Amino acid sequence: MRESGFFATSTEASRKKHRIVAKYFGGWANVVLPAARAREGMIMYADLFSGPGKYEDGTPSTPLLILEHAIATPALHNTLRILFNDEDADHINALKRHIAALPGIEHLKHYPKFYTRSIGRESIARIKRINAPTLFFADPFGYEGISIDLIAAALSHWGSDFLFFFNYNRINMHLGNDVMHEPINEFFTPDRATELREVVARLRPAEREAAILNAMRGSVEALGAKVEKFTYRSKTGTRPTHHLMCASKHRNGIALFKEISAKESTRIDDNVPSLTHDPADDPQQGVLFSQITDLEDELLETFAGKKNLTAEQIYHDHHNNRPYVLKNYRQALLHLVESGAIAVDPPAAARQKPGTLPATARLTFPSAG
Repeated sequence: MRESGFFATSTEASRKKHRIVAKYFGGWANVVLPAARAREGMIMYADLFSGPGKYEDGTPSTPLLILEHAIATPALHNTLRILFNDEDADHINALKRHIAALPGIEHLKHYPKFYTRSIGRESIARIKRINAPTLFFADPFGYEGISIDLIAAALSHWGSDFLFFFNYNRINMHLGNDVMHEPINEFFTPDRATELREVVARLRPAEREAAILNAMRGSVEALGAKVEKFTYRSKTGTRPTHHLMCASKHRNGIALFKEISAKESTRIDDNVPSLTHDPADDPQQGVLFSQITDLEDELLETFAGKKNLTAEQIYHDHHNNRPYVLKNYRQALLHLVESGAIAVDPPAAARQKPGTLPATARLTFPSAG
């Protein structure tokens, strides 16, 4: 249950969250819809903690943004099913009113369905029964109800992705609390949670974030998926509070989330996004060293001796858990080509536009040493 006043006034942080999820839905739907039409014939969106759909100041939240996109996209009119759930009946009733007032809602063949269920272990079986590619979004107040088993159930159907808020603040506070052992165990799995408790007990506060995130990342990767994140920091910028995370079994899902989140970053230095919302950040304060140069060095080391790779292949193989987006890789690779550090086929003289790196260009890296 969210605290009273949570939906009173929207913040810049909350607006970024809603934009990222809504834009991800649009990109995800474009990718999965063609294949879904040939199989199940439909796709789904499921919001497990929907809220009322609008703040008291009139700002729409994720449910209405998703529906506005669906209404504006004819290809979704007959193919999209939407589920909204919130255990607070007042939130669901308010959401119903806001949706009924949406212009064009009648264009959707399948009107949204509404539920007031608690999310927990009993939700897993229901999620497993969904037989269409589904984008799930979970934004609980805290973390109870979200477990690695629930994420596994959500990702069990082809084309399904899971966006969720990872409340670092609360998990960090509760790791050593005996009363909260069970919810923490559910979130990570008991073995990983036990190991995490032992690890963080030896760490300084500043080091705990990486350990906790690595545990979450390891839990998701054990499902055969990858995870990417957009970080929110406190008003002073001194600590992380939570992360918006994307779990997907397809490389395009992870890349899509990264590219969308990059545009919401508080700062971009050397064309590299921070992938962070930091209210205390000063965008005018630059970095001392070129991050693109750092990327070039990483690529020469990682792909030493590899041949006939495209820029896109290199990007997908390398970018996860790093801040770089596709254009950073093109910039770094082009500089490596122009400096003679790596070979390209066709060579520069044969390319139509010198100073560019065509998508079909094949790159070869020198052997290490």
